[in-house]
Amino acid sequence: MSTSEGLSTSSTAPSGDLERLLVRADDLAPAGLDDFTELASPSSDEDPPPMTGPTPETTALLNRTFTDKAAREVRTSFANADSSIVVDEGISERVAGAAVSWMADMRQVYAQCTAWTISLGDQEITVEVVEPVDDPSKPLEVERRFGDEALMRTMLAGPVGQQAQITTLLVRDGDRVLELTFRSLAADANSPETTRLNTAMSKFLQVAPAKFLGLPVALKSPTDTRTT
Repeated sequence: MSTSEGLSTSSTAPSGDLERLLVRADDLAPAGLDDFTELASPSSDEDPPPMTGPTPETTALLNRTFTDKAAREVRTSFANADSSIVVDEGISERVAGAAVSWMADMRQVYAQCTAWTISLGDQEITVEVVEPVDDPSKPLEVERRFGDEALMRTMLAGPVGQQAQITTLLVRDGDRVLELTFRSLAADANSPETTRLNTAMSKFLQVAPAKFLGLPVALKSPTDTRTT
């Protein structure tokens, strides 16, 4: 699961039955996402950089969970016109029962780690998890909408004033998992940038999980920017 541009999951050979579950360029306009374009499929060959949690046990949990390898995976990305919002999507398939265990590990990460650091060369980047009650995307409400189970959290990465905001939704359907990640610069709650991000999130949350789960896409009014 990605928590920054430097974090990615495993890659496998392209798989047609998984690729058809991804959002594609021709899905954007009907969803009101004309401002977004599809990017080249991101590479996910490399393991994420080392992470350090508040205890040795959480450090082991972080590195085990974020380096977990899926049996198969496909990925795509989208960016808006000025690249201020980047959306990464991945769909993975694990061996029987492994997706349940991986989701449980992810829940444990967020339960035990309110913050951790990522080592990128000689840099140490701090990642802070936003409490669900403080997250305007209302993650606990979003989680109840999708699949066999879902998990959504927002993280802030980097120094104060220059923080990246990373919001990730994980949806499990049997042995397959959808990972939908929104990346932008953190901004004030009432800023135009936050309004644009919330609008984009709302629309992608209508399209990507529905396509992954094989459900009809129920589009909201263009003026409805809620994520729930």
